Amino acid sequence: MNKEKKYLLTSNQFTFFLMAFVIGPAFLRLPNVIVPIAQQDAWIAAAIAIIYPVGTILISCLIIKKHPNENILIISKKYFGKIVGTILNTVFMLQFILYTAAVTEDFVRLTRTYIVGFIPASKIIVIAISLAAYNAFKGIKVIGKSCEVISYIFIVMLFFSLSALKYGNLSNIQPVFASGAGNILMAFKETLYFYTGWEAILLFHPYIEDINSIKKSALKGVGIAAAIWVWTVFITIYYLGVDIVPKSYWSFVMVFESIHIPIINNFRYVFMFTWVLVIFRIISNYHFATAFILNDLTKINIKKLCVIIYPFIFYLSLKLSSSNLLRQKLIGFATPAFVIFNLIFISLIALLVRFKYKMGEGVKELN
Repeated sequence: MNKEKKYLLTSNQFTFFLMAFVIGPAFLRLPNVIVPIAQQDAWIAAAIAIIYPVGTILISCLIIKKHPNENILIISKKYFGKIVGTILNTVFMLQFILYTAAVTEDFVRLTRTYIVGFIPASKIIVIAISLAAYNAFKGIKVIGKSCEVISYIFIVMLFFSLSALKYGNLSNIQPVFASGAGNILMAFKETLYFYTGWEAILLFHPYIEDINSIKKSALKGVGIAAAIWVWTVFITIYYLGVDIVPKSYWSFVMVFESIHIPIINNFRYVFMFTWVLVIFRIISNYHFATAFILNDLTKINIKKLCVIIYPFIFYLSLKLSSSNLLRQKLIGFATPAFVIFNLIFISLIALLVRFKYKMGEGVKELN
């Protein structure tokens, strides 16, 4: 890997780069997924679910501490052998391919609902993937800079949702814990798809300027993302109520209808423009991650791979957009499977790393 400084990300860029893997169009409908299960306590389920990304980061940092200059693709081959390591790396890559297509399909649905309903899905997919592939083609430094800029714009935009506090009703989030622990935990399970993506830290940690700041940068990203997730669910329930939330596929968008600025006729369209940038950011990241892993598997240049995988991503995105049932079944099956795989894969590597270095220390003491 090229370790020249011009290709490395600052700590701040790395924070927003990681966040870009988990904040996408799906988060707009997070309330729709968990409110029917946990009702007014859905925001509590969203808060509890933070355990998964925090755990992923902490386990990953144990591995990174011993292998600061090697990513998970290299490490897995070291500990599992070339053949098994390659198989595991391939499975690890599949989630990035699937989520690229799933996010693109979300973008199609969002665009056709709120912006340009008359444009065919295929054309929207071409536009989305083309822009994302171009950004990925430019390399990790350009992606990191774009993630940072877009994140700042997005966070500023979110502050406008505070206005919904004026129009909401406190009774919409009461009584607390009325749904029961079982429903809250069931809702927690449904958040897994929305909270995946932090595993990318093990792919790209060698590309941060200050490796000693990796843990702080990653946890900072989790903290910001967690605040966004919990706030999204909380304010949506507070403003709309649990009966209204399930009736809109993108319920959080409705929160921005509470914003009234004299010079802007409909603030929702300003929000949607910002959201297009956020979607562009996440598709770019997943597209690049897919090409990055394929580069390790095939040794083909990453820039060429960004172009080569374009047709496959397009086809998969088109298939998902043409059948909502297919999407639900595929994501419903794949997400828990990938979460379990990631936990086992990363935890096993962490245990092997710890065992290896513990044995090494024991040998030194004997000598």
